[in-house]
Amino acid sequence: MTKPAGRPPLLGMFRSRIMAALSSLFNLLVLNLAFLVVSLPLVTVPIAVNAAWTALDRWRAGGEDRVVREFLIAIRSSPLLPTTLLVGVPLAVTAVTVEEVHYFIGGDSLGARVCFGLGLAAFVVALTSLGYILLLVARRSPGHASEIWSLSIRLAVRNLVVTGPLFLVEIVVAALLALLDPPLLLIGLPVALFWLMRLTAQFGLRRAERSPTFEGTRTSGVRGQGG
Repeated sequence: MTKPAGRPPLLGMFRSRIMAALSSLFNLLVLNLAFLVVSLPLVTVPIAVNAAWTALDRWRAGGEDRVVREFLIAIRSSPLLPTTLLVGVPLAVTAVTVEEVHYFIGGDSLGARVCFGLGLAAFVVALTSLGYILLLVARRSPGHASEIWSLSIRLAVRNLVVTGPLFLVEIVVAALLALLDPPLLLIGLPVALFWLMRLTAQFGLRRAERSPTFEGTRTSGVRGQGG
């Protein structure tokens, strides 16, 4: 008797990739829902943002598929007040720069245009620094809040020309999508934004670590993580 023909290898490979993509999509949707639920009181937004970044980082770096479990573990293991301060202050600073840009964007005078330019520059630096802060906090980088903020600002300034525009495009596109179609917030837009920002921050961090002139001692704790 002849054995039945096996499944074509290409078909099996294609099916496995489809299943992996569907699994990733499901994880993103579930993590996004958990993030939105925890963020509802508003005061918990810094904790929720940090937990989402931590879950994403462990998911992609360590192959941990139970993202909601990692999200909840990150919430429980993160000190409430220090984490709120560490993440909340940069979030507030970024929000202030957004309001400054919004206030001066329609000005016709020279002073208003100068203030708009300065506000936009401050927004890009604040946003870029925020990306590095969230990555370092998610990876439990050692040091006090002031040290992590200082390192993140140095990374932001050093990589401003490279990662600054990437962060800006990511946040502008996400904001436009949210304005045009608010239901996207419920089906993964926030977590998708975090994922893109994580990749950008990781790229900038690796770029800085390759430079012999950069003081990499503070980044040694996160070296080699991520993927």
